[in-house]
Amino acid sequence: MRKFLVAVFCILSVLTVFGEDNKDRLLTVIFTNDSHGMAWKFDEPHNPGIGGLAAQKTLVDEIRAEVQGKGGNVLVLSAGDITLGDPRSNICENIPMVEGMNLVGYDAMAIGNHEFDFGFEAFKKMQETAKFPFLSANMYKEGGTESIGQNSIEKKFDDDLKVAVLGLTTRETESISSQGIKGNLTMSDPVLTAKTLVPILRKKNDIVIVLSHLGFYDSDKSFDGYEGDNYLAKAVPGIDLIIGGHTQRQLESAVQIGDTRIVQTEGLGKWVGRVDIYIKGKKINKIEYKLIPINLKDKNGKLIGKEIKENKAMLDMLNRQKCDFPTKQIGTIDRDLDGSDDIARKKEVELGDIITDIMREKTKADIALLNGGSIRQSLKKGAVTEKDIYSIFPFQDTVYTAKLTGAQIQDILDFFAQKGIGAGGFLQVSGVEMILYKGGAEEVKIGGKKLDPKATYTVALNSFIANGGDGYAMLKEIKSKKDTAYLLSSILVDYMKAKGTFAKTNVGRIKIINK
Repeated sequence: MRKFLVAVFCILSVLTVFGEDNKDRLLTVIFTNDSHGMAWKFDEPHNPGIGGLAAQKTLVDEIRAEVQGKGGNVLVLSAGDITLGDPRSNICENIPMVEGMNLVGYDAMAIGNHEFDFGFEAFKKMQETAKFPFLSANMYKEGGTESIGQNSIEKKFDDDLKVAVLGLTTRETESISSQGIKGNLTMSDPVLTAKTLVPILRKKNDIVIVLSHLGFYDSDKSFDGYEGDNYLAKAVPGIDLIIGGHTQRQLESAVQIGDTRIVQTEGLGKWVGRVDIYIKGKKINKIEYKLIPINLKDKNGKLIGKEIKENKAMLDMLNRQKCDFPTKQIGTIDRDLDGSDDIARKKEVELGDIITDIMREKTKADIALLNGGSIRQSLKKGAVTEKDIYSIFPFQDTVYTAKLTGAQIQDILDFFAQKGIGAGGFLQVSGVEMILYKGGAEEVKIGGKKLDPKATYTVALNSFIANGGDGYAMLKEIKSKKDTAYLLSSILVDYMKAKGTFAKTNVGRIKIINK
């Protein structure tokens, strides 16, 4: 009898283990990327009250409760660039964003290039405030031996699931954020770094995730030569999931390269990504992916998805922040600058010339284009404050750059001419001259020289038209573009602080013939 009971016990033990090994374990990864300081909800044209950490927390709490209620595991991750966006975050050096991410319950964040835009001391303050680690395996303190953050995290859940998260940062940081990092850090090749570290993490973990701030491109490299997530997936086996950032590429479905999935959102906290990974034994059985809108509306003003209420604790925290617009004078102008919405939609205005000149200078572009409808207020003669500058733009436009041929530029300018006077898409321009005549752009010159259809030019654009706003669909389709994440109002403030005024311009870049 005793032998019989022992045998039964052994069989039951084997069956129990066998059953556990074959039961799906669930890892749900909730992620954001390129939030750019948008801690508060904000407005876009025809899309008010979107995004914000208060609604995001409500959503994350709901997902966490759902997944944990059925025995699953949750990770909340950011692919970096949490700074430089909402002026209130800029004023407070992004501490509201970090404290908000603490409340949401982030587990880790990749270090993005824009984390250094307010200087190295501000970066360290953010890092000290965060209750989650900043990850970058290829970014070191000066001398190249000590990492500026952590290389990775490894987490073991209650069901014995082991997950590793590795952080990588684009080497483009060295060129576009030099003001903040100069003399403070050095960088190594992110792909070579991953080739070294991923196999080590793979041996010890069931799932390997890369939080990548390299960018997703249509080819292996960006148009200026930096390797992206698709190249990383091809070059480094053993990565299950790449959560991408930097390019703010809205990937509606996961891109699969080999056994690696790549995901990313358009950023600014307008969407939260969700990846459900089902693991049977030691292997991934199934992956599901979706993007969840944060109170976005369609072109008719109808809510996309369900309404997400704002979390009170998050609102209370944000309301306690002292991030009001400074009213201290930062400069002066000796004439009124008319930028009222109705005027900037009908003709070239000096304020439009000034703004596009500053866009072009900041990005070292050949030309700059800005839709007149994005300028909503004038500047009065006399003292100028930060609040005055930010009031020009009620929308959070950033500056994009793109490489375009002369032929592509001609198509854009012809479309502009066809839209006609009075449209929101009436362009304010820098570096380019033209005559608008009978629905076409004639005698186009760039830098004083005739437009060459075969030549390639660098073009600076505000994000609204870069993403197809005001009917510029041809710009939305262009792949050779990137978001610098420079907030348009912020670069104007910086210019005014540095120069003390706005230089006068010669209006006459756009001539309109109505005959």
